[in-house]
Amino acid sequence: MIEIERQELAGIPCVTLRDAGVAESPVIIHYHGWTGNKGAVETPDQSQARLASVGFLVVAPDCYEHGERATDAWFSAQFNGWAFICQAMDKTRQEAADLFDAVMALPFASARDPQVTGGSMGGLIAQMVFAENSEFVSLVSVVGRSSFYQADDWCRRAQAGSWCDDWCAEYATQTHPERFTDRPVLFVDGALDTDCPPAVNAETVRLINARGGNAEHFVDPDFGHGFSQPMRDKVVDWLVAHGRPPLCNTGQTM
Repeated sequence: MIEIERQELAGIPCVTLRDAGVAESPVIIHYHGWTGNKGAVETPDQSQARLASVGFLVVAPDCYEHGERATDAWFSAQFNGWAFICQAMDKTRQEAADLFDAVMALPFASARDPQVTGGSMGGLIAQMVFAENSEFVSLVSVVGRSSFYQADDWCRRAQAGSWCDDWCAEYATQTHPERFTDRPVLFVDGALDTDCPPAVNAETVRLINARGGNAEHFVDPDFGHGFSQPMRDKVVDWLVAHGRPPLCNTGQTM
C-alpha cells in the first residue's frame, strides 16, 4: 500500500510517498517548478506514485516562496522578477543540506543510493544541490535550463550585469561542467520548448562528457515545456536503474 503523508522536515512542508511494506526505501528528493508546489496528499504526481510503488521514498518539498511557504512578496517583485526567482532558488539551495539530513534520518529511509530530481526551476535547484552533495548517486533535471540564464532576450539584456547574472555564472551547470563529471546525470527536454531550448542542455551534456563525465540527454520530439509521458517513462527507468529499489527488477522497464 502506498502511504502518502504531509510532513515537516527541517521545518519545510513536504509530501512523502512510499510503500508502507518496505522497511528501508532508497530516497528521491524532487524539487518542483516555479509555478508548482509539493503537491497534495489527495492528488499525488503520477510519476512519484509509480516510484513509490517500486520501493522508493519520494520526498517533494515546498521550495522557498511556494506552496505553504508562499507570501505576497512576489507581487512587489514583478519589476525584477528574475532576481526574485534566483533568490528563491538560492534560498532553497541553502536549506537543501538540512532537508537531506532530515530525510535520511527518517526510520524508513535507506542510506543507499539517494537521488535528486527537479523540473524547470526545480531542475536548476536539483543541479545545484547535486553539485554540493556527493551522497547523491545521480541527478535528473527535467526542462531545467542548465545555463541558468533567462530565455527571454529582452529580460536578459535588461538585467545583464546584475547580481543575479553573477549568481547564475557562479552556479550554472554549463559554466562549471567539471562539477558534474563524477556521477551520472540526465537532462530531459521537449524539442518544442521555447523557454528551455534543448540545445542549451545538449551543449552542457557535451561539455560534461568532454571532461570524462557520464551525462545523458533525452528529448521528446513532440513536446514542449512540461512533462510528457515519454519523459516520465525515461525518468522512472533512469531512477530505478540508479536507485535499485527493492520492489523492482531493474532489468525490466516499468
